[in-house]
Amino acid sequence: METRNLMTALVLVAACAFAVWLRTGFARPPKSLRGRAAEVGWCAGLLAIVLTIIGQEQPYFYQQYPAVFAVPLAVAALLVLWPRLAFGLVPPGLIFLSLAGLVAARDYGFWSYLPGHYLFLPLGQYSLQYYLVLPLAYGLLGLGGWLGWRVLDRQAPVVRLLLGPLSDPARPERLWGLLLLPVVIMACELLIPADFLGAGTVGVAVSLAVFCGSFWFIRRRPELAGSLATGGLVAFGALGLWLAGAWSDWGGPLRTAGNQYVLDGAVAISSRPLASVAIAQSLVFIGFGLWLAPRTIPQARRLLGWASDPDLMRRVQRLTESRAVAVDTAAADLRRLERDLHDGAQARLVALGMNLRAIERLIPTSPDAALALVVEARQTSARALTELRELVRGVHPPVLADRGLGDAVRALALDTPMRIETDIDLPARLPAPVETACYFAVAEVLTNAVKHSGAREARIAVGHADDVLRIAVTDFGIGGADPARGSGLAGVEKRLASFDGIVAVSSPVGGPTMVVMEVPCASSLPKISSC
Repeated sequence: METRNLMTALVLVAACAFAVWLRTGFARPPKSLRGRAAEVGWCAGLLAIVLTIIGQEQPYFYQQYPAVFAVPLAVAALLVLWPRLAFGLVPPGLIFLSLAGLVAARDYGFWSYLPGHYLFLPLGQYSLQYYLVLPLAYGLLGLGGWLGWRVLDRQAPVVRLLLGPLSDPARPERLWGLLLLPVVIMACELLIPADFLGAGTVGVAVSLAVFCGSFWFIRRRPELAGSLATGGLVAFGALGLWLAGAWSDWGGPLRTAGNQYVLDGAVAISSRPLASVAIAQSLVFIGFGLWLAPRTIPQARRLLGWASDPDLMRRVQRLTESRAVAVDTAAADLRRLERDLHDGAQARLVALGMNLRAIERLIPTSPDAALALVVEARQTSARALTELRELVRGVHPPVLADRGLGDAVRALALDTPMRIETDIDLPARLPAPVETACYFAVAEVLTNAVKHSGAREARIAVGHADDVLRIAVTDFGIGGADPARGSGLAGVEKRLASFDGIVAVSSPVGGPTMVVMEVPCASSLPKISSC
């Protein structure tokens, strides 16, 4: 890019960043300095990506077509108005630039020496900068994928539908299957450079088939995809060693007319020094693949003496932790019951006994005073009975024992000071401990919503299918709930962990807040409900 155009682009990026910084200073609720700096960085990154994409093909594109500057100006205006727009667009932009780098490396290496630019690298005939294109492309691909995964709301319904088993927070090892995507890209780059990411109908069809087919396979079989990715890395390492040896004498078997390069991962092998770089890359591939093997291939775990069933180990660990939590919770509940009985019903019963003794003394001498004490004693006994009933309801609500979780949640919704819509579909009764834990979990979530969300409306959906009880509580408040900053949601998670349950929270700033609870359990008793 010409120096004048480069300076213009830098000024535009700086102006946009400064405007975003000023605008985020007036945000409600107020943002921290770290949050404001993060939004400025995302917006500046997106604008830089847009400017790079527009000027990618020709070095003097802006000079030839100055009207094109209207596009980054429009993007800058949108970013000033909606800074969070950059969060969802930066990762795809980086991935697009990485694919453009693969195309530039392929075209320059095999078919043409047309002058052009890739990012800040000028490309021309016998350009040494060409050998940096592939490392930059794969670096941008990794950075875009990592940032995309960081900002992705994995509990959103659309994302859960798209990712399938990959969105399960209880199975993080499945994410290794995503490594199959760069492995497949390297294979296509090496084996079918003429068609992969090429122009025309064939190139587009091949590229779409590769990406869609790979993602579909990873989504359906993430464990197998992780195993294949591990094997692919080791295979590419071995192949790279062979390719480096084939190029060592400048007359290797892969060198044919019009094919002066071999694209091996992030290295374009065309000389003896680059063959040495390819050897180093191959050793990294093999080492990383061997490190991944026991984490993605069950047979490798057994061969190395690792535990053969990671699910069993994870379950034992969770049960050990949940047992400690259950013991602590039971002890805390006993202390609470003791305190409530001592300060409430017990005190009133003691007062009732004292009144009865006073009545015994007053009946012979002062019947009117004794009658007044009788009235007071009757009121005290009524209050003690009410407190005992409330205490029993706090331990195990009668409606829960008599009518089940569905009607208990409906009663809880009626008692909550906000408008709550319920959608409950429970064809049968569930085990009593599960019903109790889920009832108090819903009560805790609703209490948090009333205290902190500022919402006037909420929705509770309860369903049971495939031996899994799923409860979703949504409040339409200000959002921003974080389980790490309070004990309420963390307590819900610990309560359900005793039953192998999981809790997922989606609470973007501005709302709504959705708390999803899933507990594996089978229905056991016939339904008893008026519905």
